[in-house]
Amino acid sequence: MGLSFRGYLFRVCDFFFPFILRIQFSFFLRQIFDSPQQPSAYGDKISRLEASHQDLEKRLAQVEREISNKRAWSDTVDTRLQSLESCCWQYAASNQYKMQETSNPDPPDQEGHGSDQEGFHEGVTQKKLQKKEEYKKLKEKIKELEARNKELLSKAMGMHKHSENMNDPSHLSAVLQMYEMLRLRDWERLRSSTDSYLTYKTGSSIIKKLFDACEKDLEQRTNNVIEVLEISPSNDAMINSKQIMQQIRNLFRYSYYQNHSDFYSKIVMQAGVDAKTAFQEQFILNCCKIYCLLLLQDPPVTAVWNLQESPRQYLEHVDKKGWEHWRKPAFLWPIMKCGDQVIVKGVVWDEK
Repeated sequence: MGLSFRGYLFRVCDFFFPFILRIQFSFFLRQIFDSPQQPSAYGDKISRLEASHQDLEKRLAQVEREISNKRAWSDTVDTRLQSLESCCWQYAASNQYKMQETSNPDPPDQEGHGSDQEGFHEGVTQKKLQKKEEYKKLKEKIKELEARNKELLSKAMGMHKHSENMNDPSHLSAVLQMYEMLRLRDWERLRSSTDSYLTYKTGSSIIKKLFDACEKDLEQRTNNVIEVLEISPSNDAMINSKQIMQQIRNLFRYSYYQNHSDFYSKIVMQAGVDAKTAFQEQFILNCCKIYCLLLLQDPPVTAVWNLQESPRQYLEHVDKKGWEHWRKPAFLWPIMKCGDQVIVKGVVWDEK
């Protein structure tokens, strides 16, 4: 225990005292520990030194803690200084690049590098110009589509003053689809049938007679209802008259859609058309039904048979030929118009 305490005192001596004092204090300690035990002469000094041993140990631990804290703080400061220097360097480099980009300097000793930069900037400029041109083209296309959309919307609003009731099976879109099936599927079946074969001339005559008879039948029925209701054309309440006529059309359309064969048989008799086969009879009745439903739309869809007043863009040939190859064309299926709007093109064939 004495030896370890002695070593500790020498360590304290080396750390806190100058060189000369360190020699004197070391000599003093050797005298104390090398000499025989003299409790009477040195007892008080040893007890004081032992008492101060713990105090010195505590101070030394405190000094070491302070030194370690200062080193940690110094490391933190160095790290922060390095981070600030890096940020400053990046900021300076960014400013320098922006200044070079604005002024476009061409140093004489770096002509190759300058040309590379010019090529890069030219490529970027070209890409920007291309993107601007594409943007302009897209903008023009959008304007064209918007104009086309407005045009179609105005046409649709002209055709349909009131929105269609999709729950009504006889609404315009459904009847037009039925008419397309009549022209394409049913007519081609009739043409390809051996026992029900019809020429274009005979078919055209039958279709026109049936459509004319449908118009006369509906006109007669409407006049009969007007006479019963005593609706006068000179009545001041024209709006109410139009509403009543619309309701009459709706009632007729419902009745005609229910496929009352009596209506259509009477129309066929008025047209003077004689069906030779059951298939021809079915085709004739479908023609009457579909055209009557078109006439009963609001506004009505009517057939136009005047070929001289029909523009060629609203006509198509049965053989899909160009108009320059037509030879004395005649209607097989008429043009369908709703007011002044053409909604179905006419179909023609060559009489020669």
